[in-house]
Amino acid sequence: MKQIYLGFLLIFSLSFQAQSLSSNELLNVLQGNYNPANYAASQPISASDQIACELLNLVDPDTLHLNLQILSSFGTRHTWSDTVSQNVGIGAARRWIHSRFAQYSLENENRLRPGYFTFDILNNTCGDLYGTKNVLGVLPGADTSDKSVILMMAHMDSRCAERCDSTCIAPGADDNGSGTVLVMELARTLSRYTFDHTLVFMLTQGEEQGLLGARAFSDFCANNGIEVKAVLNNDIVGGVICGQTASPPGCSPAGDIDSMRVRMYSNPLSDRNPYQGYARSVKLNYEEKILPNMKVPMQIELVNQEDRSGRGGDHIAFRENDFLNVRFTSAHEHGNGNPLGTPNYQDHQHTSNDIIGEDFNSDGQIDSFYVDMNYLARNAMINGTAAAMIASAPATPTFTLHNEATGLRVEIDDADLAFEYRVGVKGFAGGEYDSLYRFQGRSFLLPGLNANQLYLVGVAALDSNGLMSAFSQDERATAPVSTPAGTTDNMPYDYNCAQVSLYEWNAQAESNLEVLPPRPNPSAGMAELVFWLRDKSWTGPANLRVYDYQGREVHQVALDLNYGANSYNYRYQLGAGIYYYFLEQGGKRSAVQRLMVE
Repeated sequence: MKQIYLGFLLIFSLSFQAQSLSSNELLNVLQGNYNPANYAASQPISASDQIACELLNLVDPDTLHLNLQILSSFGTRHTWSDTVSQNVGIGAARRWIHSRFAQYSLENENRLRPGYFTFDILNNTCGDLYGTKNVLGVLPGADTSDKSVILMMAHMDSRCAERCDSTCIAPGADDNGSGTVLVMELARTLSRYTFDHTLVFMLTQGEEQGLLGARAFSDFCANNGIEVKAVLNNDIVGGVICGQTASPPGCSPAGDIDSMRVRMYSNPLSDRNPYQGYARSVKLNYEEKILPNMKVPMQIELVNQEDRSGRGGDHIAFRENDFLNVRFTSAHEHGNGNPLGTPNYQDHQHTSNDIIGEDFNSDGQIDSFYVDMNYLARNAMINGTAAAMIASAPATPTFTLHNEATGLRVEIDDADLAFEYRVGVKGFAGGEYDSLYRFQGRSFLLPGLNANQLYLVGVAALDSNGLMSAFSQDERATAPVSTPAGTTDNMPYDYNCAQVSLYEWNAQAESNLEVLPPRPNPSAGMAELVFWLRDKSWTGPANLRVYDYQGREVHQVALDLNYGANSYNYRYQLGAGIYYYFLEQGGKRSAVQRLMVE
């Protein structure tokens, strides 16, 4: 029996029984007891920079929108709602999500393994519930020497004001349809790649009644030898409009819009703070490697608390079993989720009004979106790149903080001399490091300290590609003396994504030769490339030039162009990924078009 804390200081007593996965295969993969060759891609793509750069193009706002429309159409996704109907209730919703995972697997050599995690709920205030299910998609890793898995998750259930009302219309578009379709989109896009660690895409049930699906799965992992390297939880990640009652840290004024920030929560109160160390690494990896390539420069706000005041989310269930975790949430929430306890509650959260948007001009199309698909796509990119980097990063180093006559010295245990190490230093207040330094070797005397002041120090490893591990837990010490200022880390390991070279190419493009999208796209082995000549000066010989995501030329083909429409069946032997092509003739260059290869 376990005592759990939930928002609004409500205490429940509950227990879980009959926990199981839908196949022994899933259990073996999650435990790391499998042969990676059985799940290998025919053309593996594993470079973290390529994955991150391609993900910026692969995440699709239109796919997010379509999936959210379907998800919102099930009437309610309350955990105690209908499980038999084909089009209403949680049963229909979770079968549909499972079917999408199965489709994503078919599109990626059957490497993504869809399934269910089934558990019973006893002693809940909404009653006992048997055979409820989380939906999982599991992408087996390529290296089982480290068996730990990376979990991307959201809760798929929705609710209205009454916690146990299983029939109220509850579309739950933002809470938490937005997180659900984000995880689905990451399953779709990341399944084409190869990672050392196993990736798990999971949609839980029962979050609204006590983090039930997350707690059941977290306990199952702890009790069955499933090692969890990191958890990325997404809950309310698509809305951009400030409600009147958003829970602290809140937002103001009501109606204000913020589509440029996403908040990240992690526990600041645990011993030596490993959770915020992980959160800092997510943020710093993003700022160093991805932010320079974002078309819209999103900011991650690291909040110095585990969740909004008086509220809770599924990531807490994993902290309870000592698994690293963070929660992503929109900077602006539309409500505090407590319609019954808040006079004149007009916000959307936990009501039938939690919808995608409204059609105010009655033309049959939504013209005012409460869930912003472009913002949601950017949050998906942040999540996906964070998972890709932690899945390929070196192990978090351990270190000793020596208090010496000359100051505080960091000494790396079992230092790898091929690595660099990043050191974060902060005072006791706040969640982020005040200073960052970088060094190579075994030890480093911390600069810029004031005598008799308490400092918290964390360390991360940087491999030869500049890929950073999660930061360690903090070590604490009081500086014995003041030390002179040092050179701070200039964070030089950014990714050079292809958008930069695309802009450069298109800046030189001539408009009188139109390059139409390839058909099909994505394709495998052959694609029809279509060009439309509007100027007879382009007729005659020209070169088709094809580049990879890093701007490296991989193919050149001689063509003969005619005035008007031109069609060329491009047969290629290219590895899976994103490629760019254009026509060149005598110093003239067409616009660039994108080809996605499966």
